[in-house]
Amino acid sequence: MEDRIMFTIRHLLKRGSKITLESRLIDDLKLDSLDLLMILSDLEDEFNITITEDDFANVVTVNDIVVKLRAKGLTGVNPSFERFI
Repeated sequence: MEDRIMFTIRHLLKRGSKITLESRLIDDLKLDSLDLLMILSDLEDEFNITITEDDFANVVTVNDIVVKLRAKGLTGVNPSFERFI
């Protein structure tokens, strides 16, 4: 799941920033509020879930996203992605 989240973020970045689980979305990756909304939308599509802005109000790092998605019951790879692996 971590790889899929980092792929989603990397896909939206126009800059060559290195992404790790410890990367801070705003401070390190220089994402703005629109970027964050686009990431949430892409994650909804990727994992076939609904995410509210309130669900992610306190997200600071990439790992925070992982923790929030696990709290929603996600534990592994999106089955639709497995066919590409």
